Amino acid sequence: MNNKPVAKKIIKHRSAAIMYDNKHNRAFTLVELLVIIAIIAILTAFLLPALSRAKIGSETTICLSNTRQIGMAIRLYTMENNDKFPQTKRTESDPEKNDADGSIEDPDLGSAFVPILPYVSALNSQNENLQRQKVFACPADPDPFDPLGPTVYNPGGPWLVSYLINGYFIWGMKDSAVGKPSTTTIVSERRSVANQNPYADPFSDDSYKSWFYPPTNPQAPENDMDEWTGAIQTWRHTGGAVYIFCDGHSEWMTFSRTFNPPYINFHRP
Repeated sequence: MNNKPVAKKIIKHRSAAIMYDNKHNRAFTLVELLVIIAIIAILTAFLLPALSRAKIGSETTICLSNTRQIGMAIRLYTMENNDKFPQTKRTESDPEKNDADGSIEDPDLGSAFVPILPYVSALNSQNENLQRQKVFACPADPDPFDPLGPTVYNPGGPWLVSYLINGYFIWGMKDSAVGKPSTTTIVSERRSVANQNPYADPFSDDSYKSWFYPPTNPQAPENDMDEWTGAIQTWRHTGGAVYIFCDGHSEWMTFSRTFNPPYINFHRP
């Protein structure tokens, strides 16, 4: 029996299969690679803004969570300390008038955030514990615990965090003296970098004085309420910032919604 025709047929089929495989396993051409790269670039261009918005939204959410904890800690502190807010300056009934030129800053008892440490997570009210608490660091703040604050920019000043106490509340003020707690800010975000050009040194204090605002106060040594170079980081979260109010709640707001004198001033009790 002659099997040669069958063998030739098998070899022919195998050769065809190999040619088929080689044809379909060939490498991409340069044009095809460029098309793929272009498609990837287009998809990346669509995805990156979405990822950036997601990151910004996440940072704002964490900051709101932080400030809610701080606001609640302040409320608990006042409830257990004769209705008084954390006090770091000598007792004054009218600091806006008596400290108009910033001349009665001493004695300074340290950061106004230290007394509320037992109400967040630290067991002891000590400066060292202040900067170990993530609750005092906004994730969008590039330098929440700036070591140059109390050493270079404001020698002898308090330890810094991402947030600021409203200056009205550190002179022995009582909770009962606040007329509109839901629309009176007690904590704002500290400006650790310039909000925009020109460059400005970081604000290196733990409190801001909303009465330091020329020409309203011609004696003011500085302008704490300037939207760009003042005390508050007014644009940290998508054109706004997070504020804590005296009733304990925190909220994202644009700066102009909190301060636009003579019509709006959420920073004055």
